[in-house]
Amino acid sequence: MINWFARHPNAANLLMASIMILGLTTLPGLQRETLPEIQNDKVEIRVIYKGATADEVEDAICRRLEDALEGISNLDEMGCESREGVGVATAVMLEGAQMTRFLDDVNAEIDAIDDFPEQAELPVIEELGRTEQVIAIAVTGPEDPVALKAYVENIKSTLLTRESVAEVTIDGFSDHHIRIEIPDWRLRQYGLSASDIANAVGRHSVSTPAGRLEGDREEILLRFDDQRKRVDEFYDLVVISSSSGATIRLGDIAQITDRFDRDEEKITFNGQRAAILNIAKTRSQDILKVLNTVETFVENENQRAPQGIKLSLTQDRASVVQDRLDMLVRNGAQGLLAVFLVLWLFFSFRYSFWVTMPFWVHSSFCQ
Repeated sequence: MINWFARHPNAANLLMASIMILGLTTLPGLQRETLPEIQNDKVEIRVIYKGATADEVEDAICRRLEDALEGISNLDEMGCESREGVGVATAVMLEGAQMTRFLDDVNAEIDAIDDFPEQAELPVIEELGRTEQVIAIAVTGPEDPVALKAYVENIKSTLLTRESVAEVTIDGFSDHHIRIEIPDWRLRQYGLSASDIANAVGRHSVSTPAGRLEGDREEILLRFDDQRKRVDEFYDLVVISSSSGATIRLGDIAQITDRFDRDEEKITFNGQRAAILNIAKTRSQDILKVLNTVETFVENENQRAPQGIKLSLTQDRASVVQDRLDMLVRNGAQGLLAVFLVLWLFFSFRYSFWVTMPFWVHSSFCQ
């Protein structure tokens, strides 16, 4: 075969050119990964229940979803998150099972549910793609955790607008609470108990559906919403009132603070209070492109961030891919040089050049 190409150099050149063209056309779709592709194993079921509170969603949506799915043979585990106006269940498939069969079973069980509330929309069922951790951003500066959380939430929203960023999660904070603290002597002074305070807060912080109005062209959902979510909104809450018009407000007897519940979930970075934003990608995204996007974002954000706030890259899982590619290219280049020199000993320089050129081009693009 080699002798035939030596006698027909034009055919050899045409073959080499064809190999180069085919290689170049496949390069845009080349995905650089740390690990091989893994089959998806999660299915999400989302049911919108407009106007419902989280407790109502838990009772009317999540409980029915859990009852329907617990009998699926290939189900490994399941969880349901109830939020205001929506319930989201996630079913995890047993390892080794077929996703197509599992997805069909989930669809069949959900379709069989016939006692969802009338206001609930049809369930949306979709297969969740796996995400892979790429890198994390540590944000330090504000000692106030509420201010820090608000800042990183804005950072998260900005990052999610980038096309190459699939998912951003925040670590370093527990559940957010409004804490109301009243000394015992103050409760005894006014003849109150902790349950009295809790009931007063519950009565004056309400958010519940109030029905709907149906018209010829549209439907209007009614909701009674007097829910208090900020510290200043609790100060004027009436705890005691008398027939003479005198009132005792919560702010008069209580210390009300906006805080995160558990300090043990706090994260420190270089000795400072920090929030961690974990950046993840989908299987179809190139890990080095995501890394480049995040590095550019952090560099620009540090230039315009308020004084005292700093963004730092940490938990880098992407640079190892570049290191491995550099090692492969370096070893490949040494091997190609050896092949080129051996071919040159027995054939012409032009023939040796065209034999090794496609591999040189391909290795350069792999970087």
